[in-house]
Parts: sequence; structure tokens; C-alpha cells
Amino acid sequence: MPIDYRSVCLFVADMDRARSFYEDVLHQTPVHVLPGYVAYPHFCLWGTATARRIIFDEDAASPDGPMGRDNLELYFEDAVIEDAWERVHTRAEIIHPMKSAPWGQRAFRLRDPDGHIVEVAEPMDAVILRLRDKGLGAADIVAATMMPEEFVRMVLAT
Repeated sequence: MPIDYRSVCLFVADMDRARSFYEDVLHQTPVHVLPGYVAYPHFCLWGTATARRIIFDEDAASPDGPMGRDNLELYFEDAVIEDAWERVHTRAEIIHPMKSAPWGQRAFRLRDPDGHIVEVAEPMDAVILRLRDKGLGAADIVAATMMPEEFVRMVLAT
């Protein structure tokens, strides 16, 4: 029986600052809040001191160097990507403004208060519908998005 993956937990230097970012800027709703720990539906935040105490049995300071070392990305989706950009772009450090990936999906990336990379992208079903609205047929959408034909046809049928 496989071990089931459930969530990523980010270590954060300042829980209040991190919560403000995820809740006020990205509109995430916590499902469980404890001192030093906040769980959201698909990820959680751990205060660095709390995490180190529980994981390493030590009361140590945060590790030297910056948090979020460009080796992890949190991925969010918003079907109205333009509105998401307007809500977020003045409230975070932007890595890049909205741009299209080779498969046609539009996204922008930013940093949370601890430097972790956050991507906000439009869902692929929204990409398919956007391309349909521009006049592309199913075969052209499959080619443009690199999505399986069955998925494209399922989205177009809705």
C-alpha cells in the first residue's frame, strides 16, 4: 500500500506576516490553527522555531541564510487570471508578470514574505475555453496546449 502524499509545509520566519500574505493577498482560508502552525486545504505554515523544536528537538534559531531558496514553488490557480494579477501585483515581490507558457497557460510568479516562489496560473480548462473563444477547434487546441485530446473534448463539452 502506498504512503499517501498530503501537503507541503513551509517554514516561515514570521507567522503573522505569512498568514497575512496567504489569507489577505491570496485569499486562502485556514482549516486548522495552532500556535506556530496553520493548515490550509493544500499546504501548511510552520513557524521556524516551532518546526525546529518538533522536528529536531532543539530550541534553535532559524537557519542561516534566506528562507525559500528558489527550490520550491507553490502553485495556485485562478480562472480569472487578470483579476488575480490586479489583486496581487502591488502586494508582493514579483518574479515575473503574467506571461504564457509554451502550452498556452498564462501565469505570474511572486515571492511570499519568506521568499518562497508562488505561481498563480489559469487552470487548463480555462485555457482551453479561452482558445475555443478565439476560434480554435479541438485539434488546434490539443496542439496548442499539449493536453490529451480526451481532456480537451471533455472540457469543450461542458
